[in-house]
Amino acid sequence: MAPLQIWTLEKSVSYHNKEQYIMDRFSGPEDIYEELVENAPEDEEWLFGLVAFAVLEEQKIEWIKHQTENNGGPPSKHDIDNWYNQLPSGALLRAKDTAEARLTSYANDSINAYLDDFQKEIEEGVIVGEIQEIKKFWPQFGVNLAGGFISTLLFAALLTLVAFFVYNDTSPVEIGSKLGEYTEDISNE
Repeated sequence: MAPLQIWTLEKSVSYHNKEQYIMDRFSGPEDIYEELVENAPEDEEWLFGLVAFAVLEEQKIEWIKHQTENNGGPPSKHDIDNWYNQLPSGALLRAKDTAEARLTSYANDSINAYLDDFQKEIEEGVIVGEIQEIKKFWPQFGVNLAGGFISTLLFAALLTLVAFFVYNDTSPVEIGSKLGEYTEDISNE
C-alpha cells in the first residue's frame, strides 16, 4: 500500500500505516535560507548555515548547467521550483556535512598558514636579534678592552708607587717614622 501524500506549498505530510512522517518541502531559496541560516540552532554559527546554503545553491547551479547542456536550454522557473520541492530530506544534512568539512578544512589551512608565518617571524626575529647582538659585541668589546687597558695602567702605576717606596726606604718602620715626623712638623707650624 503506497503512502497517501498531502501536499502544501511549503510542507508535505505523509501518512503510512498510521505513522506520520513530516518532511520539509522548500518552495525556493528563501525557505532554505530561512531553515539553514535564520532558524539555525543557537549553538551553531550563522556562517555554518550560510556555507550550507551556498552548497545547496551550488548544487542547483550544477543541475541548471546539466539541464542546459542536455535539454538544449536552461530550465524554466517552474522546473527550478520543482527542483527545490523535490529536494530529499537528507539534502540539508548532506549540505551541513559538506559545509562543516569545508569550514574545518579552511580553518585548518588558515591556522597552519598563520603558524607558518608566526614561525618565520620568530626565526627572523631570532636571526635579526643575533645579528644585532653581534653588532653590539664589537663596540662593547672595545669598551671592555679600553677598561681593561686603563685598569692595567692604574694597577701598574700603583705597583710602581709601592715599588718606589719599598726601594727608597727598605724598612716600613723608617717610612712610618718619617711620616710621623712629617705630620709633627706640619702640626707644629
